[in-house]
Amino acid sequence: MNKIIKNRKFRLLLACISLLLLVDMIQDSYAKYVTSAEGETNFTIASWIFLVNQQDVINNSDFTNTITPVINSNANIKAGTIAPTSTGYFDVTIDSTDVEVAYDETITLTTGASNTVEDLIFTGYTLNSGSTVAFASNSSSASITVNHNLNEQTTVNTYRFFIEWDDGINATMDNADDVDASTSGEASIAVNIHFIQRATNNQGSGSGSGSEPVPDPDPDPDPVPDP
Repeated sequence: MNKIIKNRKFRLLLACISLLLLVDMIQDSYAKYVTSAEGETNFTIASWIFLVNQQDVINNSDFTNTITPVINSNANIKAGTIAPTSTGYFDVTIDSTDVEVAYDETITLTTGASNTVEDLIFTGYTLNSGSTVAFASNSSSASITVNHNLNEQTTVNTYRFFIEWDDGINATMDNADDVDASTSGEASIAVNIHFIQRATNNQGSGSGSGSEPVPDPDPDPDPVPDP
């Protein structure tokens, strides 16, 4: 009887040992490296902030109240008023200090919606007190385009645009029209500035590298005198 019990105990012990060996073999056969990880990062967005005559035009695009016209003194015309033969100018200062991308800038000049002086024309402009660039033809509309590269040195640019009440051979208003304008007319101009990011890697000529804005083709050979 004791022998039978011993055999049973031996068999039970052998079965346990076998089971342990089998479990160990399975673990060795199917064990894998298991690792979990996760992360998160933020990108810095390039800044796009333009000031026109010190006004943030991204938040308020109407900069009408920042444009101050200047009429050149004339011994025969009351100071601060405009009449046939009058000349003058206005400044537009564009601050791109906080712009962190390359961009193209187009400035378009036209007479205002309420303007009744047909002979009010744009004759040329200067950039940062440089030499005067004449527009291709003296007319009631003009446009220039400037390419700005990234990290250019000059980020505050002042354009001075020259105007004139033309009374020469190219004038369209006659004396009667001039008189009507003096009693019930209005002289006004409109300025539109369009900024667009340059998405390609091709770099154009930028004012930061010392180049001038691109004027209309076929510039007028007669220079426009500074005021």
